[in-house]
Amino acid sequence: MSTGMNRKRRLARTALLLAASAFLLACPPPPRPQQLDDLQLMLASGVVADVTPRAPDAVAAARATQAEAEAAWEDGDLELSSRLSLLAQVQVRLAVALARQDLARERREEAERTVADSEAAYAEIEARRQVLETRLSSLWAYRRIQEEVARERAQAVEEEALRAERLTDAERATWEKNWRAQARTDAAEARRTLEVARMLGVADAYPEAERMATEAVETALDAADVSPWRIERPLVDYAVAQADELRFRMLTMESDGGAEAMAERVRTLAETYRSGFDPPFHVAIDPRGILLTLDAKSAELQIAFPEPARTALRDLRTKWTEDPSLLCLVVARSIDPECGENCLSQTSDLARLAAAEISPDDASDRIRSLGLGLVKPEEPLDGLSQTGAVRLEFLFFPRATPPAP
Repeated sequence: MSTGMNRKRRLARTALLLAASAFLLACPPPPRPQQLDDLQLMLASGVVADVTPRAPDAVAAARATQAEAEAAWEDGDLELSSRLSLLAQVQVRLAVALARQDLARERREEAERTVADSEAAYAEIEARRQVLETRLSSLWAYRRIQEEVARERAQAVEEEALRAERLTDAERATWEKNWRAQARTDAAEARRTLEVARMLGVADAYPEAERMATEAVETALDAADVSPWRIERPLVDYAVAQADELRFRMLTMESDGGAEAMAERVRTLAETYRSGFDPPFHVAIDPRGILLTLDAKSAELQIAFPEPARTALRDLRTKWTEDPSLLCLVVARSIDPECGENCLSQTSDLARLAAAEISPDDASDRIRSLGLGLVKPEEPLDGLSQTGAVRLEFLFFPRATPPAP
């Protein structure tokens, strides 16, 4: 009797538990706290995505607290879930604040770098301005002198033209022959000065001025034998002035005194070259550098340089190439009035031969050659006859060294 009663009681208890379980399963979960929903929206926002790289630890802490709040809600502890959600929201705001602080620090450092770069750029600009002011003041002073010279030359040209009109035919023929020879000489000197300026780097420093000077020199050379005095002489004077100014511009780049410093260096070097190479060369100071001159027969040079000139050229090659600051322009020109139609090409070939004679491979970028053809007939320096005579000129000058930017 008692056993049956106990079984009934157990069955009833089981039925009640099953009924309670079914009731609980049928009930919906408790509502999510508003704080938890707000937290979810905060963590899903683009702001948190932006700040995560700058404050990863703070964002990770907020997400961990969010997970605890979710677990508390699922367990039915709404109060704990709300508190944890509020704590996570504070952690999100902390992450945003830390990210902004990091961004502000980065921008401050960038601003400091910008200020430092600006100050350095300003200092460089100021240094350049001072250098340019020095160069420009020298150039303007040079131009003022050259303008005065140009006015005097223009007046002299007009006066000479008026004087020539009063000459007899014979006197006028001699006069024209002489001034054309001088014009060719001056135009050739302008061509050589232009080449010196090019070797000093004027094409890179002042490309437009170099182009204009080249046109002026070529025009003067072309006009030397065809244009009348009033046209040709100003063209030559202009070409000379343009070439001289280009060379002067490059010398003003010298960091230790410009043209004056260059002239002093040339004077010092000339003494050394006089003692070692005069004779067989004639050593002189040219306005552009040290000039070593050698007269010889063109036909002989085409075969081999004669002694003692050959030995002197070998010694010259050793000496000038040892000084990396020295540049060399080798010029060949005929002094034979019967040079012929191929005179220009012949002198160009001889200039290249002479340049090769004193130019080792490691100095080939510091030497150039220039053939001028027949400029005007002259008596050879060493008593040779004019027939087939050529004059080789070795012009040495220091390179222009601009100051550091």
